[in-house]
Amino acid sequence: MHKLALLSLLPAVLACLDPSKNACASFMNANKATASAFCATFTRSLVTTTQGLPVWATNCSNKPSLLSKKCSCYFTGNTAPPTIVKATTAAEAPTIKTMTGLKATTTNKATTLQTSTVRVTAAPLEVTTALPKSSGAVSTSAAITVKAGQTFDGGMKNYDRWPRVCQEQKETGEADAMFVLEDGATLQNVIIGPNQAEGVHCKGRCNIINVWWQDVCEDAITLKQSSGTSNIIGGGAFKASDKIVQFNGFGTVNIRNFYAKDYGKVARSCGNCKTNGKGSRHIVLENIKAVDGGVLCGINTNYGDTCTIKSSCQKKNKTCDRFTGNNSGKEPNKIGSGADGQYCKVSSFVTSC
Repeated sequence: MHKLALLSLLPAVLACLDPSKNACASFMNANKATASAFCATFTRSLVTTTQGLPVWATNCSNKPSLLSKKCSCYFTGNTAPPTIVKATTAAEAPTIKTMTGLKATTTNKATTLQTSTVRVTAAPLEVTTALPKSSGAVSTSAAITVKAGQTFDGGMKNYDRWPRVCQEQKETGEADAMFVLEDGATLQNVIIGPNQAEGVHCKGRCNIINVWWQDVCEDAITLKQSSGTSNIIGGGAFKASDKIVQFNGFGTVNIRNFYAKDYGKVARSCGNCKTNGKGSRHIVLENIKAVDGGVLCGINTNYGDTCTIKSSCQKKNKTCDRFTGNNSGKEPNKIGSGADGQYCKVSSFVTSC
């Protein structure tokens, strides 16, 4: 805690190095977008390894301590210092420290967080269209697991993976997610950064409230529940070249008061999962604002999937795509688009967002 407190005072105590005389300061000053994106998620304490540092870190002699000081000086001096995550080797599990109200349990696969106190936050009632300002930054080397029935409140900090695991549209898996939610878990008030790959994986029913994706990598949310209902309320996602919500399980997902920009689909029932045919999926979208993207939902009518869209907006009038799904892994056949009154139901829909 003393180290963290001292770090937060660095910009006030230490003068920033002259960019004309220091290569590290010069690069950051001349490449603010690149450097600030790195600094937003770089752990500023207890980092002792050079593994995973960007190529340009050679300007800073590949010294984590120098990078930390320059990040604090040029970009993060006026923000709350991030949660400290100790650098680890591949064989070690990450250790979360200074996490208010949380007890950290380490495993060899992920960090499991058990809440001891929970700050209850009301779900957003309206759609917000701008990425919220981050209150700080947290980096981890593995996914964070929220145990069954527990609530994780991120306090609007930016959570991300480091080293970077995003491989764009290459599907990786749960291990490359930012958060893994067990059955009945709730995740709220979080901004998810661009270096993670799989966003949030829900192993059962889950609640995702006011969660934002700065830059979706593969998918933002993957639902694996065997039955029941999950809820995604508030928040939004940017730069999802494919899907925002991938529905692999069965049951219902309610998505309400959500914003999507620059995306492929807002939600899609898995078109070729091996488990297809063992149940149906129901997507309910209400008060969605979607711009610069495709349809709001994609469903498999042969499995009884449905999509209900209420009081929502999509600028190009793209509501629903209907497919014939399979369980063989082949690309599913598209059989139609738009409302049909049976599988895809649309009401109070507009194209002016």
